[in-house]
Amino acid sequence: MNHKISTQNQYEHRLLKVIDYIYEHVDQELDVNTLADIACMSAYHFHRIYREYAGETINLTVRRMRMLKAATYLVRSDLNQQQIAKKVRYGSVEAFNRAFRKHYGETPQQYRQSRADRQQNVTVLYPKSNKEYCTMYSVKQQHITSLTLIGIAHQGDYMQIGQAFEKLSLMAGKAQLIDQQTRFFGIYFDDPDTVDRDALRSMACLSVDLEQLPEDHAFELITIPEGETVSILFKGDYTELEKPYNWLYGQWLPQSQFELADFPPFEEYLNDVKDTAPQELLTQINFLVKT
Repeated sequence: MNHKISTQNQYEHRLLKVIDYIYEHVDQELDVNTLADIACMSAYHFHRIYREYAGETINLTVRRMRMLKAATYLVRSDLNQQQIAKKVRYGSVEAFNRAFRKHYGETPQQYRQSRADRQQNVTVLYPKSNKEYCTMYSVKQQHITSLTLIGIAHQGDYMQIGQAFEKLSLMAGKAQLIDQQTRFFGIYFDDPDTVDRDALRSMACLSVDLEQLPEDHAFELITIPEGETVSILFKGDYTELEKPYNWLYGQWLPQSQFELADFPPFEEYLNDVKDTAPQELLTQINFLVKT
């Protein structure tokens, strides 16, 4: 039995290295032989092992990570489509356009243009805007009970926290900690306008039955305290999540009677990025408030 657990941990560790490698090398060739080498596995078996652990094929994971990176470039940089296509390893603008449109439902040009008037400087992370807010959001107030989560810490660009979620899902899945009641959360500790991108701290988390948690687990534990919250339900791509944050901080909060409590904002992801179109993603952004 111990030998079986040890073998499972070795496979898990190898596949976590693969996830890290993909995120860090989206601009390079990510063929099965390269990734199998990273995992120290035979290329003949790597595909099936990864699919069983991750719940999707390695090709889907690579494509999804590249499209997220491309969307980030479109929103945050002034790189042209040819430059972006090269950075996410597409041989031509045409091939990149086809892949992007299939994933996001719009062309890269449409994606960039539709978001251009929402930002004054696309080279700045979550830039501030002096113009009026174009969108209003519905704010809901509710009382929440205490919730203890397991998680993996992430440091760096918030848009790359998917790297931690991929690893968390793989590890928790193999430990049989994920079921139909599992809830996924992201906790964000720093202000991306004032903290260097590489120093940003966040955690990818999920809810868990603590009685089922193995004693020798490798997760971090964090508790969301009981209290009153205000929240926004946002529908859309994760690259646009700065909009409701900016609106709440810059417009709604100063006009409300609420004062935020000393706990970081936390997001709950209500559907799965693996089988949901980006424009259909639902994110509930939560803020604990003082009472």
